[in-house]
Amino acid sequence: MGLFTFIAFKVLKVSFPLAFANSLTALYGFPCDAIITESTSKSLGETDEEVDYLMSKMFPSMIVGGFTSVTITSVFVAGAFALMIP
Repeated sequence: MGLFTFIAFKVLKVSFPLAFANSLTALYGFPCDAIITESTSKSLGETDEEVDYLMSKMFPSMIVGGFTSVTITSVFVAGAFALMIP
């Protein structure tokens, strides 16, 4: 995941920490990535405006990354299991 993240962050020109956080969403899925993003924004933001700014930058990327990575992974796993059926 780290190697793919490094390649993706160079190609897509996003920050490496955000790209790596997006790649980790495959491990913990939708509800958890939303909770982690919200709690991170609240802990780092000192004012409501800062929390809103952090949420606006991180939340869409984390949600899309979570849905995309889980969907792609489930398709590969289902394809592998389909090949095992006689």
